[in-house]
Parts: sequence; structure tokens; C-alpha cells
Amino acid sequence: MRPSRFLLRALLAWLAAGLLVFAARVYFYDSANQTDLLGAGASIVDTLEKLWWFFCGYLMLVGFFDAFRHRSYPGLIISRNLPHSLALGVHSQVSIQLENTYPFAICVDITELLPNSIIAADLPLSLTIAANSHKTLHYPVLPIKRGEAAFNETCLRILSRWKLWERIEKRGKQEIVKVYPNFAPIANSAAIGLEHQIAQLGIHLQQRRGEGSDFHQLREFREGDSLRQIDWKATARYRKPISREYQDERDQDIVFLLDCGRRLRNKDDQLSHFDHALNALLLTGYVALRQGDAVGLLSFAGSERWLTPLKGPARINLILNQLYDLHSTTDTSDYLKAAEEFLQKNQKRSLVILITNVREEDLEDLATACQLLSRRHIVMVASLRDVFLDKFMAHPVSNFNEALNYCGISDYVLRRRRMLSKLQGMGVIITDSLPHNLHLDLVNEYFKLKRSGRL
Repeated sequence: MRPSRFLLRALLAWLAAGLLVFAARVYFYDSANQTDLLGAGASIVDTLEKLWWFFCGYLMLVGFFDAFRHRSYPGLIISRNLPHSLALGVHSQVSIQLENTYPFAICVDITELLPNSIIAADLPLSLTIAANSHKTLHYPVLPIKRGEAAFNETCLRILSRWKLWERIEKRGKQEIVKVYPNFAPIANSAAIGLEHQIAQLGIHLQQRRGEGSDFHQLREFREGDSLRQIDWKATARYRKPISREYQDERDQDIVFLLDCGRRLRNKDDQLSHFDHALNALLLTGYVALRQGDAVGLLSFAGSERWLTPLKGPARINLILNQLYDLHSTTDTSDYLKAAEEFLQKNQKRSLVILITNVREEDLEDLATACQLLSRRHIVMVASLRDVFLDKFMAHPVSNFNEALNYCGISDYVLRRRRMLSKLQGMGVIITDSLPHNLHLDLVNEYFKLKRSGRL
């Protein structure tokens, strides 16, 4: 327990008054025998000195009594409720329950010892709790980095009844909360039908009635069905037109090759390119799992992790737990090494989706890796395009320096497009997306492949 700010200010005022009384006493004491007026002033100083000492005694008595009362009660009972998990870039609420066991109202300041990856703009909190009552506080937290966030003790500054003393305490214990990629589009729409969910995301699927490669069911003939869908044996048996209905082929393998190198460390907004890549991977993987396909993962360039392709909607939880603490590194991306490692781990024909940021100098290594993978698998390269390129190209040129910059960037963009065209000419599926559109483009390409019969 230590003196409060109010008590310190009172002591400073008391000391200042004492200095003034002392100075006045010296002045009037030296001049008291010269005139009656100065002698009367000395008498007033004596009275003020007595009042000063009285205030000193009163302050000591009140301060001692306030401290004794503050120590004689058990104080506050506090508990903190944290979310089970957090999503990157999404505000969540933390609640703190307080119980005041004092027989009088108290003032409390509360703050938390948070990690650097968590922003809590509303802290510290100040409140007054009535005697023998409960109170619940809520404050928002914003995760800015994935991984494990360590919430340490809660710090309290409790003022005594008369606000002369304060007690600084740390309550609770360290709690670890996992910060996942932003899977809100998945979690918030888990109960919605997949087709409706995809439409909400802005992905428009080509409607096909009863077409596909796997038989699904028999049903009555509907207007618009093709004649080749009619099951003539069932039609003769039921004496009415019966159609065969097919569905897209299931039980395919979708494997993501995730580049963890320095290319994806760029940051155009609050999220890095790597975070956008993770979000797109999760959404596409979730859609594929809902379609009955198996989803796997291989990360490379400094952070090597392997997940064998497995199917089932619950698989998304395992993918989340494998990716939540995965971060980009400063290593150089070796596409050929990643392709060779994948071929050693997986032999079944799969759709291989390589998520990276393609540069012109990568052409030889990337082309070799794609050729190697294409012998057995369908290869898709999902490249993230820097936002500043599009912004600069759309910005009007107003001076000579801007003209030079425009020419340089135009040349870079042209060479990059030529490189992607060369890869496309090799049979590689290409998506060149802005980071915030990557998830839409990946899901669109996935459905195109499913409905074209290539997968």
C-alpha cells in the first residue's frame, strides 16, 4: 500500500503552508519589537502555526484510520473470461467480473498486461463499485498477429475509502489464447447451404441440372433435361419419364503448396500477403471439403509443414490448428525443391495449388517445378499481385519523374504478364489476384475445374 495522489497533493499543500508560516514567523519575529502592527502580525503567525500543526495531526490520524480500514477487509474478488480463440483483425470482447467485499464503495483502475500482438485501446478502465456488489466490465481486443497470445495478470489500483491510500495488485494468472487466421466467413456461415454461402461471397457458379460424372439419383423428368439423361428402363417400369441425375465427381485430392518465403511479407493494408494467402487457403479448403474432396497442405521456404490429404468437414479444424502460428520468413523460395518434396510425399493424382508472389526472375525455377508436377498432377499457380502496381498505373502522370516511374512499372507489369502467359502455355492454370480477391478467384477456379471434368 502506498500514498494516493490525493494524499501526496495534501502533503505538498501542507509543506507549502509550513514554509509560508516559517517565512512569516522569521519576518515578524525579527521585527516584532519595532511596531505594534508587526507585533500583531506575529500573533497571527502563532495562530497559523498552531493550525498548521493541528492539520498535521488530523491528517496523520485520518490517514492511519483510512489505512487500517483498507487493510482489514479482504478486498476485491476478480475473474476474467477470455474468448476460446481469436481471429486475426477481428475485434473480440474480454469480460472482467468484480465483486466488492468492502462495506463501502471503492474506486478502482484496471488494466491488463497484454502481449504486443493484442491492441486494447480502451484500457485502462476506471470505475466505482458500490459496497458488497458485483460489476462486469467488457473491453474490446484486436489481434494484429497470429499465433499464441499470452494474457498475463490483471493489474488493479484500489483506492481506500477516503482516497488517501492506494493498493497496487496483480490478480489472476497467465492465459494462452490462440489467434487464428480470419475464418469468420467460414464460421459465420457454417449453417448455410454451400451454394448460398458461395453466392454471398460473390462467386457465381454456372448452374447445371443433373450433369456431372458421378451418378447421384433418379428423379422425374423435368423441363430442360436432355434426352440422354432419361433412364429408359426406369421410365418403362414407372410408366413416366425418369431422368438420371449426376453430381460432380468426389473424393479428389486438393493439395496447397504454400510459399512462406519473403515474397509474401509485403503488406498493403492491415494484413500481409501471407495472411491473405492463409485466408484464401482456408476458404478454398473448406469449400473443397464440403464438396467431398480431400485437402492437404505443404508449406515451404523456412516453415516446412505437411498435412496428408484427408476429407470431411471436420478436417478444417485440423488445418486451422496447423496454420494459426505459421508465419512468413526471410528465406528464398525454392519451388523445385518444394515440388520434389511433394512428389515424394504424395503419389495420387491431385490438384496442386501453389500460392506465391511470382516475379520475373522466378521463371526458370518455377517452370521446371511446374513441368515436374504436371506429369502426374493438375497444377494451378495462384499469384498475388501488389496493390500499389494497380494504383500507380491508374494514377495520372503529371511530371517527368512520374513519367519515368510509370514507364518502369509498365515494363515490369508487362514482363510479369509475359511470364504468366508462358506458364499458362505450359498447361498451368494461372490466377493473378489482388490479395483481398485471392479467395474469390481460387474458389471460382476450383469450381471451374470440378465442372469441366478435368479434376
